[in-house]
Amino acid sequence: MENSNMKGHWTGIFSKKDGQTEIDFTEDVTVKNPVMKLFVKSYSKKQQAAYVRDLRKALGL
Repeated sequence: MENSNMKGHWTGIFSKKDGQTEIDFTEDVTVKNPVMKLFVKSYSKKQQAAYVRDLRKALGL
């Protein structure tokens, strides 16, 4: 991911736990604007939630 405020990547590791799928996200993000350090965690969580929502939709869940 990259935009005017940050760049980096995240990895999602999928595993099975108690009959359900669990995803563990790991992030490596560099913030370009120091003020954005306050928002990077919430932004990443929002992006990951959107990924999971889109994945569920694509799988028909």
